[in-house]
Amino acid sequence: MLKDSLKKILGNVGIGAVSSNRLAELLATETLATQVLKMISEGASLQGQSKAQLHQDVFVLLATGFKKGGYFVEFGATNGVKRSNTHLLEKHYGWNGILAEPAKLWHPELVKNRDCEIELNCVWHSSDETISFSAASDGELSTIARFADSHAGINGQPEAETYDVKTISLTDLLTKYAAPSTIEYLSIDTEGSEFEILNAFDFDRYQFGIIHVEHNYDEAKRADIFALLNKHGYTRRFENFSRWDDWFYNQGVLDRLAG
Repeated sequence: MLKDSLKKILGNVGIGAVSSNRLAELLATETLATQVLKMISEGASLQGQSKAQLHQDVFVLLATGFKKGGYFVEFGATNGVKRSNTHLLEKHYGWNGILAEPAKLWHPELVKNRDCEIELNCVWHSSDETISFSAASDGELSTIARFADSHAGINGQPEAETYDVKTISLTDLLTKYAAPSTIEYLSIDTEGSEFEILNAFDFDRYQFGIIHVEHNYDEAKRADIFALLNKHGYTRRFENFSRWDDWFYNQGVLDRLAG
């Protein structure tokens, strides 16, 4: 009965066919199964509201028990709507947070579309640098120039424009906007620089309940990110769903946030 209900609700939010093995992973714990029931009860309201490419926002809601008023950090944010992992959280669940996006083409729409804090500098391993940024013809694939060649080759997207951007570290970003020390959700999609950003981060000063980070099938980078986050208490979950992302959970942090 629960599996049938879960298949229905996952279909309603656009996830589509789900194998028995994937369902078993979702229902691996009693706690998660209880949260799935909440997801079922709210499913109708999620139809058409999830903007995330892999429905990361839905799984954040599942993991947090459909929490209202949580806190998120997301970069790159594009225009704040297209494939956004946090639009649903902000607009329908009252979350607040920070979006960061250095690609100039997104800035006018981003400021218009979202109500949270918006950082236009480039998140990097250190602050106050000036670095070269490559804006791809497909704006979603824009990245720090040193990562552009390999990433553009993978995606078949030519570089359209290069310009200088100022940098800010993740730790300094959170400090700048007075983020809480314990945060529900971090989403990182920077087209190649994810490990460098996380490797310089102060995990003692700030903690996250959930971290979604793109690896884009770069297995060396993926292994480095896994080792780093695992060392800091994060467990990788839902690999069958996450595809080019890895999804990490710190259950202790989530429990504290649930209060």
